[in-house]
Amino acid sequence: MGWSVVKFKRLEISVHPYFLLFIFLWILAGFPVQTLFLFVLVLGHELTHTLAARAYGLNIHRIELLPFGGAGYLANPLELHPKKELIVAGVGPLFNLVVFIFLLNYSQGLYKFSLFLDRSLINFLLNANFFLFAFNLFPGLPLDGGRVLRALLTPKIGIYRATELTVSSGKLLGALLFVAGLLLACQDYLHLSLSLMGIFLYYAAGREQKTAIYTFLRYLLRKEKALRKNYVLKSEQLVALENTTLLEVLKHFKPGRYHQVIVLNRTCRALDILTESQLLEAALKKGMNITLKGALRK
Repeated sequence: MGWSVVKFKRLEISVHPYFLLFIFLWILAGFPVQTLFLFVLVLGHELTHTLAARAYGLNIHRIELLPFGGAGYLANPLELHPKKELIVAGVGPLFNLVVFIFLLNYSQGLYKFSLFLDRSLINFLLNANFFLFAFNLFPGLPLDGGRVLRALLTPKIGIYRATELTVSSGKLLGALLFVAGLLLACQDYLHLSLSLMGIFLYYAAGREQKTAIYTFLRYLLRKEKALRKNYVLKSEQLVALENTTLLEVLKHFKPGRYHQVIVLNRTCRALDILTESQLLEAALKKGMNITLKGALRK
């Protein structure tokens, strides 16, 4: 949980303790002005996400600033809307790219006005924006690139498996950053900030993994409501053995499809057909790790 910095109407902005530690290291190294600008860039990055989300009618009630961007907390999880998640996640890195191009043109004297910034600060801002742009495009959660990849994969392999894949990618990047920071620390101790970022990234990816199953159950509940509202959904049939767990079956569910599962015994003879609603009811009552045999009607 982050520390609250400011509240504006229905929006709260907080800073994660890891980001405060990151800022403290940079101030300690003698870069207070650069640290202030970095804070503004991260805030601008996340506010761009917020504006895009609100353009879609999604209400973000809290923003938590992280070392590489931030996290927005919505009433309805954005991952339940792959197309919207794709756009909202993509505009954050786009903000940093636009600022980078603006500063690059300014540094080359293409504009007729002055920002009263010295050359070293301009170079720092160029590097910071390029880093935030490129780093956030890495295809691993909780980075924007991971959210974009999940949005692209969800229609093909389902939200749960797409989340698992992008979480693994995020953890891998976190581990690599941690090792890189330690190896480079002998040259400049500021590189330890990479290790801190790696630790946090690994932790944040794990947090995404823990909440994935609850988000997935909410997604299934919303799909059932959509069926009652629209009366018709495209169906898809799956076949599974009776000793398969509900979780393994639910991982194969895809958006916009209402699933039916043909349950087979060990000799591959059909025992019953379970609907998506029946599987969801069994999961809520008995847990995700019961087998299909345990979910069969007596």
